[in-house]
Amino acid sequence: MAEAAADKAGEELVIRVAAPADLAAVCALAEDLAALHHAAWPTVFAPASGGARDAAYWRDSLDGPDRTAYVAETDGAVVGFITLGVVSEAHTLFQPLRHARVNSVCVAAGMRGRGIGRALMAQAEHWALTQGASELRLVVWDFNRAALQLYEELGYEMRSHSLAKVLAPG
Repeated sequence: MAEAAADKAGEELVIRVAAPADLAAVCALAEDLAALHHAAWPTVFAPASGGARDAAYWRDSLDGPDRTAYVAETDGAVVGFITLGVVSEAHTLFQPLRHARVNSVCVAAGMRGRGIGRALMAQAEHWALTQGASELRLVVWDFNRAALQLYEELGYEMRSHSLAKVLAPG
């Protein structure tokens, strides 16, 4: 399914299922994602690698059982992507639930603020519904205030806090 719309700059935006041929573009975009996270928390996130290190991970993320990925294109160039999965959970403490999860979402630095992330998230919601999911979940790191603001504007709410403490030996 490919959907065309205009982004905020008036350029045609196409959201489509990612194909194996998109791997190089996804890896290149993911370098921005790695650099952003590493700059914020270098003790947690590895630096960007030039793309080759993570190719197997992104290849596996593009397609498979209970997962998919979409790319956003303007003028034939991939300018964003989103990877998704769906799981059914049953645990004695929780209600049984089938939910989808945004694993990664990335928009090229120069293309942010044009509605591309919103379009990718809308596609994610559509996909999740087609998979029988009743929720779409994601994790966003606390330093990423722009992403937090976008998700809040889209109706996402805080469900939990994940805390960490660096331990010193001895």
